[in-house]
Amino acid sequence: MVMVRTLALTVTFASEVLTDVIQARGQVVADSGWPSCSVFVMSKPATGNEEDAIQVVAGAGNNTIRFQGVVRRFRSSAFPKALEVVCSGTLAYTAEWSPQEDVYFDDAFPAGADDATIVRWVLDQVPGVTYVSGDIDGTGVTLGTEAPEAFDWTKGTNAWSYIQQIDRATLCRTYQDHLGAIRRVKMIGHPDLTPAFTLAPEDMLDGATGQRNTEQTRNNVRVLGHDFGDGLGPVSAEATATVIPGVPDRWEIFSSDLIESGIDPDTGIWDGAGGLRADEIANQVILDVDKEFVDAQIPSWRDDVHGPGLTVQLDALDRLAIGEPMWVAGYMWEVGDNGWQVNYQLTGGGLPQDNPPPPVV
Repeated sequence: MVMVRTLALTVTFASEVLTDVIQARGQVVADSGWPSCSVFVMSKPATGNEEDAIQVVAGAGNNTIRFQGVVRRFRSSAFPKALEVVCSGTLAYTAEWSPQEDVYFDDAFPAGADDATIVRWVLDQVPGVTYVSGDIDGTGVTLGTEAPEAFDWTKGTNAWSYIQQIDRATLCRTYQDHLGAIRRVKMIGHPDLTPAFTLAPEDMLDGATGQRNTEQTRNNVRVLGHDFGDGLGPVSAEATATVIPGVPDRWEIFSSDLIESGIDPDTGIWDGAGGLRADEIANQVILDVDKEFVDAQIPSWRDDVHGPGLTVQLDALDRLAIGEPMWVAGYMWEVGDNGWQVNYQLTGGGLPQDNPPPPVV
């Protein structure tokens, strides 16, 4: 049986539908923060400029919005011979904006604040960035009560770098989806056991690869937190798991100045009653490192709308025995002369976690 699919590609830039589009491609990767898209046209559009809105509708039957953001620049392309319209999500503005003066955390939050509130506050400072409050999730832990100085926002530090500091300490990821919604989710350890979809051998195109390894496996974690300036070093905590047979006994060091409670290096007694606890962080990090590391890159013909944070059951690549839930860490798509194709960037391994995925529409 031969499958015949009709491709669709409609690009609207500055409220005008472009008529000379050759091809388009885009991606959403959790670690990159914001979606990106390239649209190839024959010549510069007669209307519209940098920072104007752009929307790409594409597919091979499931013709829906694949990207919604702004144009950042125009670039000549030798192959294909065209003009590339380079686009990104508005979350990219966070990497371009920083305060002109130091911002003291206890001035902004005298009683401290939870991490979701802090991230929303940072986003509020950046022109051109909007979000829905409920899409910014967090730990619910009030931060900055023990060491507010650790949370000071120094001038010249861009908003994205500040958000990443908060995300690293709380084991969360902030990113923007293909429709422009900014989301913050927890994506650590093994995905939950209720996958949103399955990728089977018949879904794959040539070039699918996967790997399993224990090179990064660690069965001990030492978390280093805030240094309160007594000359003895930061507060800390440790977590240990049973060694995986055949894997050396190894340590993972996780450090964040925003972890406010831990064992005092001098007395050996717990220091700090609030904020992030080094022992709780250690118990979460060890689930992410005491495992086989599983990664896969899966090109596919499927015409779905997927994105980071979803759980997928990878029922394929039998030689590596990858028949388990994995995170969608990145989703890439392309439409043009070569038809419709997507690529899934997957990661997994370890013990099951219960982290609800963000919606993808």
